[in-house]
Amino acid sequence: MENDTPIEVRIMQIYEDLPAGERRLAEVILEMDGNFSGFTAGELAGRAGVSNPTAARFFRRLSYDNYQQAHNQARERASQGSPLTALRKKSRRGTVTFDFGLYADQEIRNLNRTSAEITGEQLESAVSLIRSARRIWIVGFRNSMTVGLYLHAILNLLRDGVTILPRAGMTLAEELVNMRNDDLIILVAFRRRPAIAARIIRTAQKRGTRILQLADLGVPSQSDESILTLRCSMEGAGIFDSYAAAVTLVNCLGSLLEQSVGSAAANRLTQIENLLEEVDAINRGP
Repeated sequence: MENDTPIEVRIMQIYEDLPAGERRLAEVILEMDGNFSGFTAGELAGRAGVSNPTAARFFRRLSYDNYQQAHNQARERASQGSPLTALRKKSRRGTVTFDFGLYADQEIRNLNRTSAEITGEQLESAVSLIRSARRIWIVGFRNSMTVGLYLHAILNLLRDGVTILPRAGMTLAEELVNMRNDDLIILVAFRRRPAIAARIIRTAQKRGTRILQLADLGVPSQSDESILTLRCSMEGAGIFDSYAAAVTLVNCLGSLLEQSVGSAAANRLTQIENLLEEVDAINRGP
């Protein structure tokens, strides 16, 4: 197994063969979405109700030399997307290079890498999910919410029943109680994913709700048929992540959805334009 293989991938490859105690520990780590670097091996063992020797066997079974190696990998993954971490890694020169071409070249690399990552079959499956869902729940946190808002704006132009979460003043529980098995959750979770992302996925799976996940290349592709993951390259030329490929993916999904629904998209857009004229007329006054 490659040294950089994420712990979630390692777990799922052997999950069915794990003894009961080690499986409980695996579930604790999966619940954290792999973000366990703030815990000691003993603390993880305590959460799972297993002994320290059981925890040690578990990490060796995952092809780590010891817990510390798994901890270091988790800590490194957790720091990806941090501007401070990127700042410490970048070499500093005495002068600033005011060359926009450096940034444009990086975006081209991100787009090319994302294009190689996402297949036509994946796009077709994603559009089918978006088109057939009764309701779509878009969930995003931190910077991912920016992409989520744009995705909501695009999809809302083409179909009804699209909601972005969390909404101001509401808890996720109060929103997701309305989720059904013919709905779709689109989880927009790039870099430094909060642990709640894993809980949302498990809640959706329990309800039989399909999941479309927009993520970065550090997130492992899902083998679970209830989850479709589209991954984007996000490396920035400076210390900040780039979301250009993610926004391009949103545009692509919207355009493909418009083509797949045919005249329904034109009818909805016409209604929106008519309403805009009415609203503008009201705002202008007599």
